[in-house]
This record gives sequence, structure tokens and C-alpha cells, in this order.
Amino acid sequence: MDNDIFQQILKDHKELSSLPQTLSEVLRVVRDDNASTRDLAEVLSRDPALTARVLRIVNSPYYGAGREITTMTQAVMTLGMRAVSALALSTSIYDLSGKWQVTIDRQRFWRHSLEVAMAARMIARESGYAYPEEAFICGLLHDIGILILEKSFPDKFERIWKQVEAGEDIAELEERIWGTNHARVGQFLLEQWGVPSVICDAVGYHHSQILTQNNDPELRPAQIISLANLISRFTIAKARPELAIEAGHKETLAAALELPAPRLVKLQEDLLSAFIEEARFLEIDIGSPEELLIEANRIIYSHYLSVENLLSENRRMHQEVARAQMEKASLETLKTITATFNHYINNASATILGRAQLIELKINKGEINDPSGDAAYAMSTIIDGVGAICSVIAELKEMTKFKTTVYHDDTYIIDLEDRLQKQLDKLQAEPSVPAEQPPPPA
Repeated sequence: MDNDIFQQILKDHKELSSLPQTLSEVLRVVRDDNASTRDLAEVLSRDPALTARVLRIVNSPYYGAGREITTMTQAVMTLGMRAVSALALSTSIYDLSGKWQVTIDRQRFWRHSLEVAMAARMIARESGYAYPEEAFICGLLHDIGILILEKSFPDKFERIWKQVEAGEDIAELEERIWGTNHARVGQFLLEQWGVPSVICDAVGYHHSQILTQNNDPELRPAQIISLANLISRFTIAKARPELAIEAGHKETLAAALELPAPRLVKLQEDLLSAFIEEARFLEIDIGSPEELLIEANRIIYSHYLSVENLLSENRRMHQEVARAQMEKASLETLKTITATFNHYINNASATILGRAQLIELKINKGEINDPSGDAAYAMSTIIDGVGAICSVIAELKEMTKFKTTVYHDDTYIIDLEDRLQKQLDKLQAEPSVPAEQPPPPA
């Protein structure tokens, strides 16, 4: 189904099929192993606006060139082909997508995208990935498929977005509607533009579960982007809660990238200031300081509520555990007491039964004179009563074998009561008067 959606997107929006000529040439030169810094500088210099912007960024304190750079050739020689091409590509695609008519808050979109790009670059450096600027580009473009889907299917996407802002997973919703998701749509678009495959794949896989189950070096850029996306504070959707499964994915991805937890925490602490500086130098609109502060306060409050809920749930679970432990202890005590009672009653019953049976035997042999039959009847009643007591004891022994949950079964309890009551009724029954015995022979 993926291919049908992709072809429909290109059919309805032919302007998406290729990048502007200058960017296409930049990508061609970067992919050419025989190309020189002079070749890249020459291509970039054909676009005066792009040249001016790149030089302004390169001369900013953030990049710290150390001397004034006045030509594109100097910029490429100082920062390297990958870094300069990354700057050119990121700023140009930002400008290009700004012309698309979509309803998603564009400022929030690029705020999130830039934060992920910055996080990706920092993670790449921390984890020893050789091309941090490449990771930056992957991060900046990782959600571009969202803009494409909204541009192509505005009505359906508007319905999906309401569910996303309510807390549902966007990729799962997209899969149900279109049989694909924004990550793969973004990958397809970048492939149409001739963007290097490593960037296309990283964008296409950044929501894939395979990233948390595989240590393939080829997946390293995608793992970097996925982790950067998970630690991003500024989300596109307003008030989107962090899903429980995401915490586990963070740990797994950090372990796969051999990024210790303290380093990841420090990276997140440094991210905000670096992100604001980068936005200023790249001239990407992420909002005013006041807007960022309001958003940051909203995030802090949201996290505070999450912690409150977790503490409340933790207290409730502790109470349930304590109650369960008390119930278990009570049951064990009941079992012990019952076993003790059973032991003594069983011994007493055995003694009574033994004596009664002995007397009954002597009566039957004529060793004890019982002309009225009263003694024989009494012994029979005693033996029956002891039998009933032994039956009750047997029921009590069975009770001690069951777990606590069994006693919550009303059917079992009612049945047990009926059986015990029948045995008790036998014990409490009034003895009937024995039939008159004929006198013994003279």
C-alpha cells in the first residue's frame, strides 16, 4: 500500500518531485568521491542568497572559525564539505517547506525538528559517530513526512492530529489510515530528491521497533535520530504525554549507542542553550524567548503532574501490597491455629473412638452385661459422633490447602457451610429411645 500513497502524493503535488537546481547540484557533488572543496564552493556560489546566508552562519561565534571568512571556498576549506553542505541543505529545505500550505503550527514543527537535529549532533559526537553534521541533517528532516501527509490529505490528517494531541501514537494512527507512516513518506520524498541514502534510511527508520533490537552499524544513524527524538522536550503536538514504552526505548537505544546514563543526562541539560543559539544562527523561527519560556513552563508543569500521578499510584500500590501481606499473614496464622486444633481434636477423637469401640466389642462378646441395650446404643451414638467430628476435621484440613483467593468464591463457601452444617446436625441430633430389648434367657 506504501507505493500507492507515494504515487498519489507525487501525482497531486508534482512540485515535490525534485529539489531546486542548486541543492540538487550540492548533493551530487557531495556524493562524488572525486569532487573537491572548490567544486562544492563553485556550485554554492551560483546562488547568491544561499551564499550570503551560509557565510553569515559560518562567521557566527557559534562556529568559531577564528578569522573572517569572505568566500565560499574559504568556508568549505575551514568547515569541510559535509558541514557546509549540511548548512546549505538544512536552511534551503527550511525555506522550501515554508511555502507549503499546512495547518500544523509551523513554529512548533521546526522548534521540535531543530531540537532533534541538535540532540542528534550531540549524541553522534558522544557516541563516536564519524559524521555529526550528517546526523544533524537527519534530525532536521526526520518529521518532514508529517508536512507531506498533511499537505496531501488535509482533512484526514486534521482528524488524526486531534487524536495525537490527545495522547495517541501518530505512527500507529497513520498506519491504520494509509498503511504507512510519516517516517517512510519522508524517506520516499528524500529519495526522490537524491538525498544520500544514509539520511533517507535514518529518516525512514526512526520510528521502527527494529532499532531497539539490533546492533547493526548500518542502523546507527537511525538509532541516533530515534534517541534524539525521544529526548526532545519541545513536541509538535501540544501537551502530548510521554508514552510509557518510550522510557524503555530510551534506555535500550542509549545502551546500543554505548551512551552512559550520566552522559545522556548531561547532554539533555546542555541541549536547550545550544538549541537556542543554533536557531539564531540558522535563522530558523522557533519563537520568541517569552514563547519558549511559556512552553518550557508548560512542559515543567506537565512533568510535575506526571510525577504527582506516579507518586499517587506508588502510594496506592504500597497500600495494596501491605494489605495483601496482612491478608497473607492472617491466612498463615489461621492455617497454623486450624492445624493445632485439628491435631488435639483428632487425638481426643481417636481416644474416645478407641474406648467406645472397645466397650462395644465387650458388649457384643457378652463380657459386659447390657440387658436393656442402652450401653450398646450409647456406644454406637458416640462412635457416629466421633465420625462426624472426624469429617469436620477433614474439611478443615482441606481448607488449609487453599490459597486466599479461593475464599472469595461464594459457591465454595456456601458448599463448605452446607457440608459442615450436616456434620454438626448429626452431633446435635437428639438420641432416639432404643427399642425395648427382650429379657435375656433364664
